[in-house]
Amino acid sequence: MPKTKLYFGVVVLCMLGLLLGSCASEPSLEVRSTAEAKDVALDYLRENDDQNAPSSDIVWQEEDVTPQDWVGGVFKEFTSDEWTVKVSYPVLPPENTIYQVVVSSIKLGWHWKGTVEFDGSVTELTAFKQMSKEESQRIAEEFVKNSPTFIFDGIEDTLRLTESLTARCPYCWVFVFIFDCSFAGYGDRTGQATAQVITPHEAVVTVEQLEITSAVMDEQWDVISQEMISEGDGEPEGVLTVAELLENPVYDTEVTIWGEVSLLSELFCPCFELTSVGATVQVWYDLMIENDDTERLSVRVEGVSNTDTVIATGELKGEGGVHYNKGDFWASAVIVLPSSQTDALENTTWVLQSYGEPGNLKAVLEGIEITATFESTEGRVSGSAGCNTYSGDYHISDSKLSIPLIVSTEIGCLEPEGIMEQELQYLKALQAAESYQIQDEKLEINCGAQILVFAAQEG
Repeated sequence: MPKTKLYFGVVVLCMLGLLLGSCASEPSLEVRSTAEAKDVALDYLRENDDQNAPSSDIVWQEEDVTPQDWVGGVFKEFTSDEWTVKVSYPVLPPENTIYQVVVSSIKLGWHWKGTVEFDGSVTELTAFKQMSKEESQRIAEEFVKNSPTFIFDGIEDTLRLTESLTARCPYCWVFVFIFDCSFAGYGDRTGQATAQVITPHEAVVTVEQLEITSAVMDEQWDVISQEMISEGDGEPEGVLTVAELLENPVYDTEVTIWGEVSLLSELFCPCFELTSVGATVQVWYDLMIENDDTERLSVRVEGVSNTDTVIATGELKGEGGVHYNKGDFWASAVIVLPSSQTDALENTTWVLQSYGEPGNLKAVLEGIEITATFESTEGRVSGSAGCNTYSGDYHISDSKLSIPLIVSTEIGCLEPEGIMEQELQYLKALQAAESYQIQDEKLEINCGAQILVFAAQEG
C-alpha cells in the first residue's frame, strides 16, 4: 500500500510540475539566424573532434558579405584570430531555410563543410579534416574519375598523375592527370556520332582549400560546366573554320574544323556538307577506302541533324584516289555542339503552362503568371513564381540542365487559394531540373518525377 501511494504521489507531483513547467521537456531547437547556424555547426564539430575544433570561448567578429547585386540570399562571415566561418542561406520562410556553413582555418589548416536546418539537424558535406596536398590530390582524382567523360568510356588503368603544382594561395594545388578513352569526344556522348578510337586526354584540376575551382580537359573542355571553352563569339576556340582550312589547305594531316551541317542523308554518298564563313567541304563518315583497299573506321552520325553546328576531326584528302576525290574530308569524330537548343532556351521569357507528374499535369491557377528567363551572359535563371520573385545559377550541357540553388523573396500571398502551394511545388521542381527539350515552341523541363511545361511569352 505505501508503495502504491508513493507512485501516486509522484504522478501527482509531475502533473503539477507540468502545469508549472518544471516537468516539461526542453523545446525543440529552432535555428533562425546565421549566428545560431554557426553555433550549431561548431557544437557539432566539438562533439566529434573537441581537440581540433574551434573552442567555445572564441570571440567572433561578424560581417555581412552579401554581394550588392545579390537578390534573395544572405552571406555572413564570422572571423577570429585563427578561424573563419562562412554562413549563407536563401531568403525563405524560416522552417524551409537550410544554412550552408563552411568552417576553415588557413593558419591551422583545417576545413569542414555542411548544412544546418531549421530544427538544428546537421548534414556533413565535407568531413572535418586538415587541408593537405595528399587530400587535395585525392579529391582531384575522384573528380576526374566521376566526370562524365571518364564515366562514359575512360580506361581505368590508364589514369595517372603526371604533375602537381603549388598554386598562389594557401592550401591550393594544381594537378595534371592523363587517361585514355575508347571513343573520341567529351562528356556523356550517348547518341552522339563518335569514332571508336583510343583517345588520350589531359585534365588540369585546381583544388583550393579542398574545393574544386577549375577543371579543364585538353585546353578546350570545361569539366565543371560540361561545355566547350569558346572565345565568346560562337566560334570554338582553337578550331578552324572551313574557310580557313580551304584557304591554306593541309592535306592528309589530322585537323579539326567546325561548321553547320546540311544535306545529311540527301547526297548519294555516306557524307554531308559542312559550312562555315561561306565555305563548304564534303565530310565523309563511312566507306572511307584507301587506294590499297584498307578501310577507315566509320563514324556514327545518328545524333547529327541538318542545321546542327558540329566539330569534325579528320583529314582533308590530297591527291584523288579510286574511291575519293581531292578535297574530301574524312572524319574520325563528329561532335554536336549544344548550340541550337541552348540558343532557343536562353534569353527568352518562358511562361509556365502546366506542371506535375507526366500524364497528370495541373494547369497554372487562373490569373497567375509564373515565368523563367535564362540569361546566357550571367548564367542565371530568374522570374516570378506567382507570388515571389526568384533567381539562381544554372548549368547546361547538351540537353542536360541543372539549377543547384534557387533563392526567392519572402512574401505571403493569400489569393487565389492554393497560390503558395503552387509556388512551392514549382520552385521545388525547378531546383530538381535534370534536362530539357524544346519542341513546337514549347519548353519542357524534366525534373525527375515532375515536369514543367512552358510556352514562350508573346511580344
